[in-house]
Amino acid sequence: MTSASPKKRNDILKAALELFAEHGFHNAPMAQLAKQANVAVGSIYRYFKDKDELIHALHTEVDIALQKALIREVAPAISTQQQFVRLITNLTHYLQAHPHEFKFLEQYYNSPFGIEIKREKLLTSAPSGRQSAFGHFFSGTARESIKPLSTHTLHALAFGPVTFLLRDAISGLVTLDDILIKSLAEGCWDAIKK
Repeated sequence: MTSASPKKRNDILKAALELFAEHGFHNAPMAQLAKQANVAVGSIYRYFKDKDELIHALHTEVDIALQKALIREVAPAISTQQQFVRLITNLTHYLQAHPHEFKFLEQYYNSPFGIEIKREKLLTSAPSGRQSAFGHFFSGTARESIKPLSTHTLHALAFGPVTFLLRDAISGLVTLDDILIKSLAEGCWDAIKK
């Protein structure tokens, strides 16, 4: 596939993110995507072999941005608890500020498109061979400070409450302010700490 116009490729990915987040993968036809991206349908296929490749490419873009946001102000010098609270706080702030990305990731990881990648992430290794920020945390020295639970259980205790509150915040049912986000992160820590 060509990379003749990075701007056009980015326009397609941006339109795909919006459409997939609002309508789901199967209710976002390529014609509608092309219209929203302001490109011809055939142009999409210059950049992506098919819709599946587009969905996976979008996941890569979204995940790279998320991983960068997660590690902000997380330093080895701070305590394990502070690292975890910072990771959860960064995750919550980022996804609250990027609701399309949140909706896309939820669909992706709970569909055939992302189940293998989710499985790899739960085993702490991203498909690219890079560890995710949480994968690095759970497999590093933090292991000594957390309950001896399966990785699946740790992820459920760490991310379940975040996901639940983000859904409600995006729906307008709750307002996530800094105090609530800090309480959420500390509650998740309490659930996994020894």
